[in-house]
Amino acid sequence: MFFSAESLQNISEIDRDELLQLDDRDLADHCKVDVFVGKGPGGQHRNRNYTAVRVVFKYDRSFAAEDCTSRSQQQNLSGALNKLRIMLAIFWRKKTDANIAYTHLNSNNRLYAFELAKLLDAVTDAKFDHKLAAEKSGVSNTFLLKELARDHRVWEIFQKSRQALDLSELKKPGN
Repeated sequence: MFFSAESLQNISEIDRDELLQLDDRDLADHCKVDVFVGKGPGGQHRNRNYTAVRVVFKYDRSFAAEDCTSRSQQQNLSGALNKLRIMLAIFWRKKTDANIAYTHLNSNNRLYAFELAKLLDAVTDAKFDHKLAAEKSGVSNTFLLKELARDHRVWEIFQKSRQALDLSELKKPGN
C-alpha cells in the first residue's frame, strides 16, 4: 500500500521530488551499494566478474533493487538505481492540492519515476477516482489508465486500493 513521508522516520530532511530527480552518482550517495557475481546458469559465456549491483536505500532498508543484466558494473548500477527510483515513486506519496503537469516519458528515462510519482499523487488525492485524477493531471481517462498499467505493480496497487474503497474494478487497458 502507499505511504507518505510521515511514515519514514529518518527521511524528513529529504524531499521526494528532489531525490527522484538526482543523477545516479548523487542518488547512490543515499544508498548502500553492493557488487556481486550475478546468478544464473553457468557455461562458456557466463560472466564470472563482480558486475551485478544491489542498492539499498539508507533511510528505509525495505527499498532495495538489483540488476545484473549487463556485463558492465556501471550499467547495472544505473539499472538498479532506476528500479529503486521507480519503487520509491510507487510507494512514497506527497499531498498535492494543485493540478499537475504530467509528461509521458520512457520508463528507462531517469525522470520517469518523478513523473510517475506526480501521477500517483494525483490518483491518491482523487481517492482513486480515475476520472478526477485524469482531470487533475491534465490527461484523458484512457491515457491515465494506460500510464498506470505500464507497470504491473502500479496497476495491482491501484486496483487493490479501489477495491478497499468499494470502487469497481477497472479493466486493464492494452498498451
